[in-house]
Amino acid sequence: MTLTLLDLYNATATQEWAMYDADAESKAEFENSLVLAINKAVTEIFSFHDFPFRERMHVILTIPNVAEYELPNGLIKRDKNKRHLVKYNSVLLDYIENPNFSCPCFGNPSKFFIKNNNIYLYPVPSDKGILTIEYTTLSIGEDSNGKEIYSLKNDNDVLSVPRHLEELAKEAIITRAMLNTIASETDENYSAYKKQADNALKLLIKYSKGVEQDKRATW
Repeated sequence: MTLTLLDLYNATATQEWAMYDADAESKAEFENSLVLAINKAVTEIFSFHDFPFRERMHVILTIPNVAEYELPNGLIKRDKNKRHLVKYNSVLLDYIENPNFSCPCFGNPSKFFIKNNNIYLYPVPSDKGILTIEYTTLSIGEDSNGKEIYSLKNDNDVLSVPRHLEELAKEAIITRAMLNTIASETDENYSAYKKQADNALKLLIKYSKGVEQDKRATW
C-alpha cells in the first residue's frame, strides 16, 4: 500500500460531518478547500515532531580546489552538543558563524559555513574526499516520477511514510484535516475531532520511534 492524495481525500470526505463527496476518482473531482485542509494537516503534523523517517543522509564527493557545494533541501541535524552533523571523511566539522577570510586556504577541511543555500568548506579541500550531511528533509512525498514534492497536488502524489506507519499517519492526517475544515472551535463537532486528532498524533509519534522503544501509548 502507498498513501496517495486520492486515498487521503476520499478517507477525509467519508468522515462524519464532512461536507464533501467521498467517491472522487481523480484530481478533476477534488474540491480545493479539502486539498488545502489535507496539506495543512500534513504540514502541522510533520513540523510538530522530528520523525525519524524524515531523516536523510546527503553524500557529496568533493573536488580538489573546489570549496562550494549545494546543500540538500532540508534542515541540518545537530548532535547532543548542538554541533551540526556535517562531516568530512567521517570527521565532524566546526561551523563558522561569520566567515571573514582574506584569501583562500587549501588543505583538509575542518570547518564550514553556509551562504546562499550552499555549503563552503574551509580550508578548501586540496584532494578528493567525502562530505556527509545529516538532515531532516522538507519534502513530504513524491510525485509519479519519483521527484520530491512539498505539497500534495495530484491524485497519485505519494506521502513519504514507512509502510508500517501508513495507517497511523492516515488517521492523524484525516482527523486533523477535519479540524481544518471546521470554521470555529465552538462548533459542536470540533472537540470530538480534536480528541481524535490528538490521540492519533500521539500514536504516530510513539510508533515512529522504532521497535526498540516502549510502545505503550502514553503522552
